[in-house]
Amino acid sequence: MSFSESDIPDLHGKVMIVTGGNSGIGKQTVAVLALHGARVYLAARTKEKYEQALNEIHTSYPATADAQTIFLQLDLSTATGAKSAAEDFKLKESVLHVLYNNAGVMGTPKGKLSSDGYEYQWAVNVLGPFVFTYHLLPILERTAENSPFGTVRIINTASDGAKQAPKFGIPLDDPTVGSNATRFECYGHSKLGNILITRQLAQRHPNILSLAPHPGPVQSGLTRELGIPRPIMWILNHVVFKSVKYGALTQLYAGTAPAIDSSKNGSFLVPLAKFEKKLPHAQCYDEEFGKKVWDWNMEAMRKAGSD
Repeated sequence: MSFSESDIPDLHGKVMIVTGGNSGIGKQTVAVLALHGARVYLAARTKEKYEQALNEIHTSYPATADAQTIFLQLDLSTATGAKSAAEDFKLKESVLHVLYNNAGVMGTPKGKLSSDGYEYQWAVNVLGPFVFTYHLLPILERTAENSPFGTVRIINTASDGAKQAPKFGIPLDDPTVGSNATRFECYGHSKLGNILITRQLAQRHPNILSLAPHPGPVQSGLTRELGIPRPIMWILNHVVFKSVKYGALTQLYAGTAPAIDSSKNGSFLVPLAKFEKKLPHAQCYDEEFGKKVWDWNMEAMRKAGSD
């Protein structure tokens, strides 16, 4: 379908969070939401990253100079960091309309573990966002109770990179969740996890619209860990990868389009702003395994003392 920034409705009065809002499609998402009137919490690891991103947003979109774009310190690599950020937000706001779980990593070195002991991509892309979302669910639910359906949404940035996971899927029986797998398989595990968690959220919290958009190949810093030679990267950026403006559009659609109804809850989207029935990995359809992924995250959160 056709969708552009001009199709986004007025967002004044809406409160939103964008994780990883200091770079790539996250920064673009923050800019466009702020431009349309939302109060946006730009979640980043440091105040310095936030300030740099804000300056860049104001340069690209001068009209955002008077927008409410607020810093939220967030480190998704630890369960305690994710919980702390959620609790901090709840001290500042009484409503939350849209949560963009946009932040993520890709291709981190094989064997790298988080401080909680899990494969790093899984920790940052799945466990951290799960804990962050879990502790924001009460405020999301309260906001949904007082709003028309579709006003409150959780947008989990996914990827067709889920197809890089092995045929058997996510190795939940491994205490580290796959640290011996290749970096590409680990990325696949995490993106598969994002889709499964989104489908679980739709079932467990039907008053909230939960969606998993795939932005497509985008010119961003996500590939920085892959060590791609500069000449090849130049070709990719000019031939294969799309601009961040294009890359952000599908998740902007998912978070703001007024016409999305309950029949789409839990759906996977692909560029440009299209709902895709064919999911990127067979395990995406396994609802029983999806419950196991949910339970695994609940237990990992408990073990970290972040429940």
